[in-house]
Amino acid sequence: MKLLVTGASGVLGREVLLAARSSGIAVRAVSRRPAAGHTDGEEWMQADLATGQGIDDAVRGCDTIVHAASDPRQADAVDVNGTRRLVETAGRAAVRHLVLVSIVGIDQVPFSFYKRKLAAEQIVTRADVPFSILRATQFHTFLDQLIASAARLPLVLPLPAGFLVQPVEASEVAGRLMRCIADGPRGRVTDYGGPEVLSFREAGRQWREARHVTKRIVPIPVPGPMARAIREGKGTAPQGDRGAISWREWLMHTRDQ
Repeated sequence: MKLLVTGASGVLGREVLLAARSSGIAVRAVSRRPAAGHTDGEEWMQADLATGQGIDDAVRGCDTIVHAASDPRQADAVDVNGTRRLVETAGRAAVRHLVLVSIVGIDQVPFSFYKRKLAAEQIVTRADVPFSILRATQFHTFLDQLIASAARLPLVLPLPAGFLVQPVEASEVAGRLMRCIADGPRGRVTDYGGPEVLSFREAGRQWREARHVTKRIVPIPVPGPMARAIREGKGTAPQGDRGAISWREWLMHTRDQ
């Protein structure tokens, strides 16, 4: 097997490379950026899904693809049109299995980026390439960035009131992707999330403790249908498969990094 990983320089992409190496899978890592995070054991190529540059060369000789590339800032170019380019190239190259990484709740949370992710899923499902789609909840690193950004404000830590999150460790998502590869094409598989659903306020409390921040948490009401969907838990997967590493455990592990 020769595995192509798109978005290989991202948070999840790097974990997929490590998981593939541990499984003895030959890997071709692909990113728009140079191989700054390159490690021994995989071939590295530059390709740009937004323009199509390098995609044919990247796919050539690979029989399996984990498509982890995504860019909320260029969602039409990368997530929609880029996925279309990749799928068309994979079809011409007779790729046997394309695994798309997606997001829990994209069909229930009215958010423009999620609409693009759903469009990417539809492109994959309508193509002639055998596929699997794994939807995951929010990565620990993403939630950490959100709360850290809010904590830059003076005196208080403002967090959206009533929001529900289910943070998951990226390395565990990578492990689930390895299972997808081993199982072969299965269409959309069971959603994957962290071990617990938390209120944003509780996630903030745990973050504050681990990061030694003393600012008072202030719940901020957020109006609109997107916020309502998040408060209703549409971005969580309480009935899905779950990882084992909790938000608190991840925070304790990374607090001195």
